[in-house]
Amino acid sequence: MKLYKIYSRAIGLLFALSLLCVGCENEDILDINDLEISPSNPESVVIVEPDDGITSVNALTKAINENGDATYILRRDGVYYMEGKNVFKHNVVIKAENGSGKMPIIQPICDAQGALNADMIRLEGSATFENIYIIGKDAATGNLMQRLFRIDESNVRLKFDNCFIDHCRNFCIRTDNVNNKIYLNNSTIRNLALTSDPANGRLIDSRGNEQDSIVINNCYVYNNTAHIVRFDNVVTNYFGIKHSTFYNVGHHIQINYAIKVEIENNIFANVGWKSSAASDVFWQISIPKKDERAQDISMSVCNNNLFFSEEFERLFAKYPQNLKRTTLSDDGYQLIEEGKLTFKDNFSEVLTFDYPPVLPMEYIDKFFENMGSNMSKWADLPFYVDEDGIEGIEVGKTFTFHYSTSSKSATASTTQGPIGASF
Repeated sequence: MKLYKIYSRAIGLLFALSLLCVGCENEDILDINDLEISPSNPESVVIVEPDDGITSVNALTKAINENGDATYILRRDGVYYMEGKNVFKHNVVIKAENGSGKMPIIQPICDAQGALNADMIRLEGSATFENIYIIGKDAATGNLMQRLFRIDESNVRLKFDNCFIDHCRNFCIRTDNVNNKIYLNNSTIRNLALTSDPANGRLIDSRGNEQDSIVINNCYVYNNTAHIVRFDNVVTNYFGIKHSTFYNVGHHIQINYAIKVEIENNIFANVGWKSSAASDVFWQISIPKKDERAQDISMSVCNNNLFFSEEFERLFAKYPQNLKRTTLSDDGYQLIEEGKLTFKDNFSEVLTFDYPPVLPMEYIDKFFENMGSNMSKWADLPFYVDEDGIEGIEVGKTFTFHYSTSSKSATASTTQGPIGASF
């Protein structure tokens, strides 16, 4: 059966983004044009019909292989299953059709022998995902994917706009080559976690490959065990986090290394709880010692709210060997002295959110008690979160992190507006 229809047409503005959002100042939210991304626009539109998971799988991959560079429209209320190895070799835009209905779902499914590929999607060309629900949980067994997106080539652009990314064990995005641009905008990313080994559960992992740009803008990122970004001792040209809300993320901010950095107007709530007996550093900024680009470093870390809620404060008191991460690294202070880092108007204000997920304190208590060792013993303790216990999401009913308009955070941004993500 033919699973897609092709409609050729000219498109000139498919990549234009509107970043306007209620409660945030538009002029202060990073624009896609700041990154000078200029992909070649595909010249056709392909409507891809959903899979049923029994007689059809991999409809999206098959459509891309047949039609090449294009915009691929996915049906609302449809599921697009990824079985085995799926490699996107072309430059594609993958987006939901207009209209009502649930977001299209991209989800892995094991083969007839129960085998699940380690990577859900591998990219050899650039890809933009718009208004897609991406869940890294096997539709047949409920097992979690190791990796969702793996970039196999250099100079790839990967962008998520208005997406919801849910569940993964090791990391959401892995780069195996250099000079890529990764951009997350107006999206939610959650449940990136491997409870038996919480060194995993990373949002982006460079695997020691130098990247061009990594940007997180107006996003919710929550319930993850490890890094937001793992640089792994290589230089990224640009790293930006703006107007985003992070909640229950195990690892602190570690930048080793980046040349231009902008981390502004964010909320870091219960972030960096994977503490240490040797360091209380949260902003672990490092200077590349053997790279001449270090002379061009320009960083701004401003107007961010970093706090731990009462549940975590009790754990720090209960297990005093765990140092609370709040401070700036020595290299950071050196950059301030050299005029290369603006570090100001960061503060700590405990906020009460309107609809946050339950914190997995039983698991985190065991992490504190054992300083993160032998966590496989406690891997079955609750960690992953969901609104209603039913797989999937309903737009408008997912967790939110709104807070009081009378709080300091409500007027604490670089333009005296609210900080954190606004949805």
